Formats: sequence, C-alpha cells, structure tokens
Amino acid sequence: MAQYRLEVQTIQRSAGRSAVAAAAYRSGDRLIDERLAMEFDFGAKGDIEFAAIMAPTDAPAAFGDRQTLWNAAEAAENRKDAVPARELLVSLPHELDFGQRRALVEAFVAEQLVARGMVADVAMHRPGQAGDERNFHAHILVTTRSVTPAGFGKKPAEWWSPKAVREWRSAWAEIQNEHLRRHLGPDAPQVSHLSLAEQGSDREPGVHLGPTASALERKDVASERGQQNRDTNAHNAKRKELRTDFQATADRLVREAPVIAVPVAKLTTEAEQMRARMIAERDRWAAERWALVLPKIDSVRGVERELLQPARAALAATKHRLRQVEQRVASVRQRRLALVQWIRNPARMIWAKHAELNAIARARGAARRAQIDVQVRAAWIASPAGQAYVAGRRGPQLERAGDVARQRRTLERKIKRIDKRIEGATRAYNDLRVAQALGQKELQVPSRLPDETRFIREVGGPARAALMRYPAQARALAVERVNRSMGQTIGRGIVPGR
Repeated sequence: MAQYRLEVQTIQRSAGRSAVAAAAYRSGDRLIDERLAMEFDFGAKGDIEFAAIMAPTDAPAAFGDRQTLWNAAEAAENRKDAVPARELLVSLPHELDFGQRRALVEAFVAEQLVARGMVADVAMHRPGQAGDERNFHAHILVTTRSVTPAGFGKKPAEWWSPKAVREWRSAWAEIQNEHLRRHLGPDAPQVSHLSLAEQGSDREPGVHLGPTASALERKDVASERGQQNRDTNAHNAKRKELRTDFQATADRLVREAPVIAVPVAKLTTEAEQMRARMIAERDRWAAERWALVLPKIDSVRGVERELLQPARAALAATKHRLRQVEQRVASVRQRRLALVQWIRNPARMIWAKHAELNAIARARGAARRAQIDVQVRAAWIASPAGQAYVAGRRGPQLERAGDVARQRRTLERKIKRIDKRIEGATRAYNDLRVAQALGQKELQVPSRLPDETRFIREVGGPARAALMRYPAQARALAVERVNRSMGQTIGRGIVPGR
C-alpha cells in the first residue's frame, strides 16, 4: 500500500554540513568542495536509481554541473551558520515502475520547486539490500537563494515560511494520488498529507525508525523505537478488534429488532435532540482542545546560556571594574605629577606607584579568575555530565508537552469524527422535517437503535426514501415551508431531486 512521506531539513554549516558533500552522497558522485578543499567520492554507492539537476530557464548554464552548482551555492554564503541548501526527502510508491516514479518526481519538482525559482538536484534511490524492499525514495536538494543569469541573488522570504512547507506537503499528496490513479486505475491506493488526527482516525501513529534502529531490527535486536512501534501496532489492532466487535453487535441488534411504525413527528424530535447533544459534545471537546496550551520547552542553548549567565555576568563586571581602576589610576597619576610636593618626595611617589600597581593587579586577577570560571563552566556543560544535566532539565518539560500533544490529537480525532456524524444527523433531521411538511405520518424503522450511527442510518434512509415517493414540485414547496417556519435555509443539495 502506498505511503506518504515528505520531510524538509536544512544543510547548515553550524552543524558541520556541506552542500557539496550532501550532493555527492545523494547522487553517488565524486565532487570537490572548494571552500573546504576536500574531495567527497561516493561513486561506489549502488542504490542510486536516477540523478539529475532541474533548473529554471534563466539559471546559468554552468549550474547544470553538480560541482559548479553547489560550490557556487556555498560561495554565496558568508555566515558561519549559513544554510546553502535544503533537502526534501520523499517516499515513492513501490506500486509504480521506475519510469512512472521518475515522471512523478519530475512533475512535483517542476511544479513546486523549479517554478518557484529554485534549482533542484534530484536523486532517486532504490531500497537498500538489507532494508525494506518497498523503500523507494528520493532526495531533492534545493538552493536557498533566487537565481539569475548572473548567479545567486537574495533569499526569498516566502521560501522559508511554514506555508511553503504546507503547500509542498499538500501538493506531493495530490500529485502522487494523480499518478497512482493514472497508472493503476480509479481504485489505486491513495495517500494523505494530513495527520491521523486531521483525518479523524483513532489509530495511533508510529515513529520513524531511522538508520540506527532499522539496523538493529534487521539483526533481530529489539530497539526502543521498534518496540514502541510494536506496542502501537498491538494497541491499534486491539482497538480495531473492539470497534469491529461493537459494530457487529450493534448491527446484529438492529437486524434482530422488529420493524415498527413510528410517527414522523416523534422521530423528528429525537433527531433534533440527538443532533443538539452531538453539537454540545463537539463544542465541549473544542473548548477542551483550545484550552490545552503546549508548555514552554527550554531549548538546549537556552539552558546552557542560563548556566553560563552568572559567570559571564561576573566576568563582565570584573572587566568593567578593571577599566575603572585603570582610568582612575591614569587620572590620579596625571594630577599627581602636577603637584610640587609629590615631585619633591620620592618616597611618597614610590609608595603611590606601588599602590597603583597593586590595584591594577587585583583587578586583573579578578578578571582572570572570572574568565577561568566561564571556561570551567563551559567545559562542564559540554561534558557528558553537563549534557545529562541539560537533558534532565528539559526531560519533564518534554514529557508534559508530549502529554498535551497527545491529548490534543485525541480531541482533534474526536472532533473530526463527530463532525461527520453531525453532518449525517443534520441531513436526517432535515429530511424528517420535510417529510413531516409533506404530510408523512409515520416511518417503518427498527424498534432498537443502539447508537447515533444506527439512528442516522436506519431513520435517515427511510425518511429519504419516503421523500422520493413525492413529486419534485411537492418536495420543493415543502422545503420552502420548512424554511419559512424555521427561519433558516435547508441546502438545495440536502433534499433528493433538488
């Protein structure tokens, strides 16, 4: 079954990364990084299925060469934390052959990246020999600066907005689904860029194993992430089993219940009350959802800055005192030289000189000790013990944030599901109102309807069937009467035949 994946990451210098090295690895090429004066040779990689550069029409022709392109991207950056490239990692449907997958990737890159002015370096990879045989994927390195015939220009702000990533994710799902239907027919598997919560599914998501955990799992060594996925799968399977059992029991109760004639007026009242309860429950869940605020999570750098702040403040204070002492000594010395009694008394001059030197030495010593304190603290923070302390500080915050995020996802799934039920209840309620306006006295429905879903199905269906037995003109007049009496409008698509 086709799966969805689109991840965006940065190739950043501060993380010790190079756009040239990244391009060489992903394309299985041999490239020389002129900035680092290093060669990166990955020509022996055997999983490269296809590699090519796609560029806007006004890009320099030289950018068609991979080494020239990424060395130019690196040369356009001056900052030590510069981001010369970004990467889009996408999963490719294993149901398609190589030519179809290539056409899919090229269509997405042309429409969503090159059309925006980016140069894209595309590398399609086959599954690894020891990995999942369905793991066809593509790495797409894109430039971060606008391109002109003369070379690289500025970094467009819209390329960096979260909206751009959302558009890429949505477009990748749409293009992938289009190509799947084109090659596999209308019943082809489809993917979605929406989260399970946004889709209204109560299935818990798994976690991405990553290379380390995948390697352990292939050796039949249980990894933490692998065990988490197994627990999640077991939980999802149990939940599905319980839901299936409940649905089977509810359907059996409906089938075994005798069919009775119930007045339409009573069914309308019940439908209205049921719909009101569902809306109230949905509003309550929505209020709970918006009341859940993710707690503040200290960043690693923030905790490190907090630990260093006292020592840095002390260092700044001692440097300030040293400057004050030096300025005071220079000022007093200048005034003293103008006094005749000081010039005539060498002993007093020597004593004053010693006092000045001692004051400066004490201030400089305090500054050195403060500097050493900063260095000692910085070294401890970088040590395993310091990093463990930082992780311990952030651990409870991350756990609380995870709990809040899980609660929000649960509520979002509930809201999504109940929205669908409210939509069905509204249709059934409106159909019953119109049936009542047409003079329909009663409907044949099962005597036992164990839940809202069965009520909507077993009452809404007969109500709509009853409406269809009336002429279209009569239905239209009934809709108008209901609208006038209720002071609201029933959509034209709600009543059959309209």
